[in-house]
Parts: sequence; structure tokens; C-alpha cells
Amino acid sequence: MKNLHCPSCGTPFVRVTYDEGTVERMLNRFKVFPFRCQLCTTRFRAFWAGSPNATQAVDRRQYKRLSASFHANLLADNAVRTDNRVTDISMGGCTLETTATLPRGTFLELMIKPASDEESIKVETAMVCSVRPESMGVRFLELQSSDKQRLSQVVLSLLVGQSVHPNLFS
Repeated sequence: MKNLHCPSCGTPFVRVTYDEGTVERMLNRFKVFPFRCQLCTTRFRAFWAGSPNATQAVDRRQYKRLSASFHANLLADNAVRTDNRVTDISMGGCTLETTATLPRGTFLELMIKPASDEESIKVETAMVCSVRPESMGVRFLELQSSDKQRLSQVVLSLLVGQSVHPNLFS
């Protein structure tokens, strides 16, 4: 069976995602699963003869987190905090290594600097989803289309650097 590709952008970097409603659960019985493109974020359904493996049930994220090391500035409570480092990233969010302690549910603005020669990626609205000692998980809520495109290029370079063959269920 050939690899799946995103119907919107054509990339092979797609990942099975969770079911939304009873219709999709019924379609699973006929080997039709929901997928999410890891680059353009398109959600689509496709026939897949394989079945999702057990690890997918544990990791419910729609996007694969990719190891990274980028500088980031965040603005929360009208104060800029600069000692932040992105340790992993996806189209849906990132993990920040930071000394800031913000409670879950805090909305913030985030500026990610992928490389010294690249323009920063501005996440206009992000939300703190998890807090751990010295790090926090952040979900991206609003990005301008130009920033989303730059983020997509960063994610693509990380995906290509990480593996030669995309894995649908990891």
C-alpha cells in the first residue's frame, strides 16, 4: 500500500488523529481514519488498511512534537520574559524551558526565533496548557498566515531532518 499524502499540500507527513463523533467511529470499522497534515494542518479522512498502534492511544496530540532548540520571548501580563527556550515544537504548540511560572489557562503572545538569520515567528495568541518545574506546554491558538507558513517551513525542516520515512501513527 502506498503512503498517504495530504490532499491540500501533498506532503507525506500526515498523522492519524482522534475521532470526532459517532460517524468517524463507525467509519473506523471500515478502515477509514481521520488524519491531520503535520504542515498545513488540514484534517481529512482516508482509507488505511493498517490499524493505529497502541502508542497513538497514549499520545492524543494531533501533531508530532519535534525536538528543537530555539530562543523565544513571551509576553504575558504585559511583561516581556526573555529567558525562554523552545525544546520541542509542532504546528499546534511547543514546550518552553523557562523560569517564568504562569498558571494553566494563561493567554500569552510568543515570539519564536528559529535561527539567527530567520525572521521571528509571532504567535499572536497562545495558551499555557501544562506546567512543570522549569518548563511549560503551550498551545498555539492564533497565527497570521505568513507566520503559519514560516512555522510550517521550520516544522518541515525538522521532520525531514528527523526521519526519511514519515510514520502515520507516531
